[in-house]
Amino acid sequence: MIRCEQVSKQFNAVRALSDVSLQIAPGERVAFVGANGSGKTTLLRSIVGLVRVAGRVTIGGLDVALVPELALARVAYIPQIAPPLDAPVREVVRAVAALRGKTPDAVATCAARLGVDVGDVAATRFRDLSGGTKQKILAALALAADAQILVCDEPTANLDAAARKAFFAEVDQRPKDAILVLCSHRIEEVRQLVDRAVLLRDGRLISDGRVEDQMAVGEVLDA
Repeated sequence: MIRCEQVSKQFNAVRALSDVSLQIAPGERVAFVGANGSGKTTLLRSIVGLVRVAGRVTIGGLDVALVPELALARVAYIPQIAPPLDAPVREVVRAVAALRGKTPDAVATCAARLGVDVGDVAATRFRDLSGGTKQKILAALALAADAQILVCDEPTANLDAAARKAFFAEVDQRPKDAILVLCSHRIEEVRQLVDRAVLLRDGRLISDGRVEDQMAVGEVLDA
């Protein structure tokens, strides 16, 4: 269970989140939607501990701010913006796989299904990869972790059609009790991957319900 309790965040004069409360149960697939500046990415990043907030975020009853190493142990994250890592791909894969108790081969197998051969880019600095290749490897690292909770920020923004289709297939194969939390501006992605949408506007939770009901709101996927 993911629980957000009266979560607020201020960036200087900008109120990014204002008293947002919600919970996400095992097996749920949820999208945070809304126009740019609505607060959806800030809320997503608060769940994975990248943004410190007022209020409380817990995962399995564990406070993300107080014990992140425990609360986030079952969480995998696909960021929208790839980190500018100087390390070669083979080292990035090896390090992340080791932290997750997986083998580099498990990551390479998942990456191959997304359309990238890790062996071909093993010696390349991660930061020098194309945007699409970075995104495929980040997705493979997260999916290969077999984490109970997968958190994705625009996960297919740089992927070609074939890689998007493969990503959807990977998500569909996750266990029934796994949680997916997603931010996306792609309407087909939201409809295909989630069954619940949380609409944010100006940092406030406006509505929360079935994805098809939320799609009727014109602002949901504004760029």
